[in-house]
Amino acid sequence: MDSLHLTTAHTPTDTRIFDKEATSLAEAGFDVGLLAHDTPEEDRNGVQFVDLGSAETRIDRWRSIPRAAQAAKRLDASIYHFHDPELIPVGLYLAETTDGAVVYDVHENFGHKAAGREWIPGALTLPLAYTIPRIEEFAASRFDAIVSATDLIGRRFVQSNDRITTLHNFPRIGSLPSKTDAKARRSDDVLCYVGGLSELRGIHRSLNLLKELHDRGRDVELWALGTWRTETDERRATQFIRDHDLESYIEFPGYVDYEEMFRYLYGADIGLSLLDTAEFETAIPTKQFEYLYAGLPTLTTPLDAAIRFLPDRFRHVVPQDDTEAAADTVEVALERDYDIEAMQSLVETKYSWEAEAEKLIALYEDLLG
Repeated sequence: MDSLHLTTAHTPTDTRIFDKEATSLAEAGFDVGLLAHDTPEEDRNGVQFVDLGSAETRIDRWRSIPRAAQAAKRLDASIYHFHDPELIPVGLYLAETTDGAVVYDVHENFGHKAAGREWIPGALTLPLAYTIPRIEEFAASRFDAIVSATDLIGRRFVQSNDRITTLHNFPRIGSLPSKTDAKARRSDDVLCYVGGLSELRGIHRSLNLLKELHDRGRDVELWALGTWRTETDERRATQFIRDHDLESYIEFPGYVDYEEMFRYLYGADIGLSLLDTAEFETAIPTKQFEYLYAGLPTLTTPLDAAIRFLPDRFRHVVPQDDTEAAADTVEVALERDYDIEAMQSLVETKYSWEAEAEKLIALYEDLLG
């Protein structure tokens, strides 16, 4: 096996891990495996799934880590490519006990993220925010390469590893459904959100926006694609929807595959990215480029790392918690015409995953060479 991707924290068909990285490597002729929990029964896109069994809770996930290490070693891959900070011990183990190259794929600033994890006691957030980056930087010196989702994330490792490749989460644009397959709407206007459903990712801001638009007499619905991050967020949202009689104006389809996601985007008018600015200050949300390729303007909070990628004419920046300002902006955006061909051309020429995949393939050729 040329490459084995490992994750215990993500779904086996995660967009970055499976749809983009593993699939692109398989298409380039590499023998690729993906080790994860609850994998599909059959291989897909030329990627061989290796199942770790079910993990119903976070504790189950952590208990599976030694098993993941042993399974990975048995598969004797030429490159071990892992995606979660909890697998750093596995990466170190594989680096010491196998001849395979080890790649750490850093999706987020995990030390900073500790403050937003509901399950982490408040007294531990600051120590973890301090400790996790130092563990990552120490371990990075033992790995053969670092892959980062943004340049800002990659810069943290320049002192500990000289082989850093940034692979932005730009949309994969090949083999997407036709716009004629767009999801049918029930309302005059449609807002759409793609991503995890949580307070920090803006689901409650989106619901407040929906209510405000209805209070103004707009016939508008919200499609929120993704899975709930906490039961608290889901209960709060459910109560809000019930209290304001919004049941007929919102749809939660859950996690959908990449092609189905674009059917929703094709049927919408505006893409929402009302993320917490402190939590996502270094993030470049993939959704914004997916919205762009689907021909949707983006309504976003002021995320400095991401805004520079989006031309002013295709995005609208609103204060984080100003629902009235967000509603004003939506009403303006719904009346404006956008150059959809220019949106798509921008993604195709500058912000497509296909260009990022070339960097991944070059890294692999270097590691295997």
